[in-house]
Amino acid sequence: MTTQAWKYTAHPQGIPTKECFTMEDIPAPKEEDLKDGELLLKMVALSVDPYMRGRMTAEVKKGYIPSFSLGDTMTGGVACEVLASKCEGFVKGDFVTGFLPFQKLMIAPGKGINKAYPSEDIPLTYFLGTLGLTGLSAYLPIEKIGKPKKGETVFVSGAAGAVGSAAIQIFKLHGCTVVGSAGSDEKVKEVLNAGADAAFNYRTVKDEDLVGKLKELCPNGIDVYFDNVGGVTLEAALEVMNTHSRIIACGAISQYNLPHSERYGIKNTFNIITKCITFQGFIVSQWSEEFPRVIMTLMEHVKKGEIKVNETRAEGFENMPAAMEGLFTGNNTGKTIVMA
Repeated sequence: MTTQAWKYTAHPQGIPTKECFTMEDIPAPKEEDLKDGELLLKMVALSVDPYMRGRMTAEVKKGYIPSFSLGDTMTGGVACEVLASKCEGFVKGDFVTGFLPFQKLMIAPGKGINKAYPSEDIPLTYFLGTLGLTGLSAYLPIEKIGKPKKGETVFVSGAAGAVGSAAIQIFKLHGCTVVGSAGSDEKVKEVLNAGADAAFNYRTVKDEDLVGKLKELCPNGIDVYFDNVGGVTLEAALEVMNTHSRIIACGAISQYNLPHSERYGIKNTFNIITKCITFQGFIVSQWSEEFPRVIMTLMEHVKKGEIKVNETRAEGFENMPAAMEGLFTGNNTGKTIVMA
C-alpha cells in the first residue's frame, strides 16, 4: 500500500512553479507501525503560505525555520483526522492541526499537535487560518506592537490576503479607521467587505503617486501600519506615518521572488528616527504561551460574526503547486487551502 507526498525538487527562479515540486508514491504507514506517543494521521487539508517562499532557496538558512533541501518532503500547516493513537489525549476520530509533512497518510509524534474542534459553523480549515497561525499572526502583533486606540487611523497592505483580511477586522474591533491596499479591483471589494473604511488598487497607482494616495485616504496621517508587502509601499507609508506611530513588520511579499541585488532599498528610514516610530518585526511563536487564549477569543468573534473568514480553496492534493503559485500571482483572496 502506498500514499502520496509532495517533494521539493528544484529551486525556483522567481515565483515557485509546478516544476519545483514532485508528487511521489511512498510506502503508506500502518497502525502496527505506531510507537508510544505517536499518531496515525490522514490529511484532510493543507495550507500554503507566502513565508514558504523563503524556505525555497539554494542558500541554506538556519533562522526561525530552515530552508528546504532538494528531495525533502514539503512541510507546513496541515489538518488531519486521527486514524489511530498511541498518544495520551488523542483518540481515533479526533481532528488535529500541526506543522506536518505534505503527505496523505503519516505517522507523527503527538507533541506539538493541536486538537481542532470543527462544528457546523466552524469548518476544520478555519483552524489552519483564522483560528490558527493566520489569526494569531494578525491578533498578537496588533496587541503587542500596534497597540491600537479607538479613533486611530490604520493602514494595512496586502489587505486581501489571509493575515491582512484578519488584521482589518481586528483593528475594526478596536474602533479604528482602516485603509487597505490590494492588487486588483476585485480584491479591493473583498477588502471593503471585510470592513475597511477605504481601499485602493495599488496596481493602478504609480509608485511616485503612492504618498499622495495615502495622504488622500489617511488625511490625519497613519497611526499604525500593518505591513505585509515591504518595498515602495513601506517607503510611501513612512512619509505619512504620524509621530509616535507604530509599524508592524509582518511580511514583504513584494520582495520575496527577487534576487537580493534587485530588492527595493528604502530611502527614507530616517523618518523612523525623526517621527519616533516604533518599527518591529515578529515571529509569532515568540508568544506561543498565549496561543490558547487568543484562539478562544478569535473563535468567539467568528461565532458572533464579528470576524468573517475568507478562503480560496483548491480541491485535490495534486493541486498544491498551482495553489502555491497563486499566492504570488494574485489568484487568491484570504487563506489559501488545498483540500486533500
